[in-house]
Amino acid sequence: MTYRYIDLHIHSQYSEDGDYSVDHIFQMAKTIGLSAISITDHDAINAIPEGIVCSGKYNIEFIPGIELTTIYEDGSQQHILGYFVNDTPVLNAIIKKIGNYRHEIAEKRIQKLRDIGFAMSEENVWRKANNRPPTATAIMLEVFENPQNRNDKRLEEYYNGKKSDNKLMYFYREYLAEHMPAYVPFISISTQEGIEVIEAAGGVPVLAHPKFVNGEAHLQKIAEMGIAGIEAISSYHTKEDIDYFIQFAAEHNLIITAGSDFHGPTSKPKVTLGGIQGNDYRLLDELKKIREKNKIMQ
Repeated sequence: MTYRYIDLHIHSQYSEDGDYSVDHIFQMAKTIGLSAISITDHDAINAIPEGIVCSGKYNIEFIPGIELTTIYEDGSQQHILGYFVNDTPVLNAIIKKIGNYRHEIAEKRIQKLRDIGFAMSEENVWRKANNRPPTATAIMLEVFENPQNRNDKRLEEYYNGKKSDNKLMYFYREYLAEHMPAYVPFISISTQEGIEVIEAAGGVPVLAHPKFVNGEAHLQKIAEMGIAGIEAISSYHTKEDIDYFIQFAAEHNLIITAGSDFHGPTSKPKVTLGGIQGNDYRLLDELKKIREKNKIMQ
């Protein structure tokens, strides 16, 4: 039997924290033998037209996607993947709304970092983000790349020490995360609204990396909001996590999907394209069944 593999959670340069072009991602996917991919940029659908072209060029199936950043009722960020979404005015309005929130958050984070003594140039942050709504990545890169911070003793272990192999992750946890010195509460649309927007755009809503949901009671609530599936197979999940989420999905009549959350070496150097196990093409078949069912019901 010939197995075919997929990766349905990938970020391109249209995500502010993604490293690679759409074409380069398809080249990489071809090299490692993936049969189907979805580029699910943060709150952006710019990759879709290029993905359609590259699909034919590299003979790799392409599923149009997005990853909407939402806020759940407990204040946590929950990311909702939308597969087979269409470019609609409603979806674009939500993308613009989330972008405005990101600008507001970025300005507050920059000021908080200044308040604790880091040199920060807002102009450089916007340049690093290519004038897209900045995520934490552009802000943290400014901390490390601003020459005025180079001799800051607090950053020594990020440059050359034990935290240098994944410095953005460590810095985020120690400065920007909740209860840390430069923490700014995240603002965005609600998780319920994110699910509804994806459905309105003709898409199939799936909860990304469910490990970041704060317990089964909340996972149950999100399932009841109308998601079609959960990303049980993820770079962030152990085998035990995967088994648990597969069982949860079965008990709640949800499909499961598989995605690496690949960004490239800058923000997530330890996450590799297709670097997940159990990412069988048959999972995509089940996702397609949901899409076809939704079409019939519309």
